[in-house]
Amino acid sequence: MTEKTSEFGKGFVYNLILFTEHFRNGYSIKGDYESWFYGVGSHLFELEIPGKWEAHEIGDKTRSVISYFNRYRLGGGTIIEYREVQRLVKDIGLLIDNELGLNPIKGDYE
Repeated sequence: MTEKTSEFGKGFVYNLILFTEHFRNGYSIKGDYESWFYGVGSHLFELEIPGKWEAHEIGDKTRSVISYFNRYRLGGGTIIEYREVQRLVKDIGLLIDNELGLNPIKGDYE
């Protein structure tokens, strides 16, 4: 791997992981979802959907996450949108596992 840098990361799975790190940060704990949408979206700037998943449900759900970020990063995001983004990212993880040949099972305790 080359030692290039990016302020907020560049990739697909890696950027999704960085994105999910923010689900338990201070903004969401305090209920400041507008600030959460503003701050977390930085990891989506250089998120790249792999070509083989562009026309796949993985690409669709990823574009939905990006759409939520674009819609609410300047205000208006609530716990409802926050939870929908969480659900979408978890769904993407399950879909990736499935594409890798695993048989993922959604946990009762997420």
